Amino acid sequence: MNSDQIANIDATVTALSETLTSAWGYFHLLRGIHEGGRENPEAIRRYSLLFDQTWQAIFEGLFAKTGTLLDKKSGTYSLPNLVTMIRRYGDANLKQLLPEVDACLSIKDGLLEKIKNWRHQTVAHHPLFGRDEAFYTDTKMNLDEIESALMHLEDALNRLSFNALGIINDTRMGSTCLVEEGQSMFTSIAVGIANETVGNLGAIKQ
Repeated sequence: MNSDQIANIDATVTALSETLTSAWGYFHLLRGIHEGGRENPEAIRRYSLLFDQTWQAIFEGLFAKTGTLLDKKSGTYSLPNLVTMIRRYGDANLKQLLPEVDACLSIKDGLLEKIKNWRHQTVAHHPLFGRDEAFYTDTKMNLDEIESALMHLEDALNRLSFNALGIINDTRMGSTCLVEEGQSMFTSIAVGIANETVGNLGAIKQ
């Protein structure tokens, strides 16, 4: 590869790494809310509408970000387009990696396919059938499944990035603290509610 080709691949890898880092941030926010709410259900009950809307906004942000990584539209920073770029520029050894990555990105009825469907049918375009109850049943994903999908995407990116540029991208660890912070926030809210209840009971007794 010449210097311009390497620079193009490097720019794409950098953009994909930034997008995946943002996706992990959204995921860890959801995990923090989930764990904190499970440990402190009284906080969820008190502020149910606020947390429901917050969850929905973060959820849509996650799939908007993650979906772009799988977009095949020309001119976008995506893993399929990175594969195309390496197929065009790379040597024989580098091209040997592509079938496995292609297969990972193209599995039908898998986790990545569900992410693409969430992005296209509910977040990006809002077609009528994307609001159908059957869609939500068929494409339901829990946090463990979303985490697994993001790990697959990071593995695919790093397989290409390391062999083309010698770079490993850690897109996950920078936002893991959000899980603990989410749990701590819910604990603080629950303590505040408990103190408020004790204060109200004390006022009634007086």
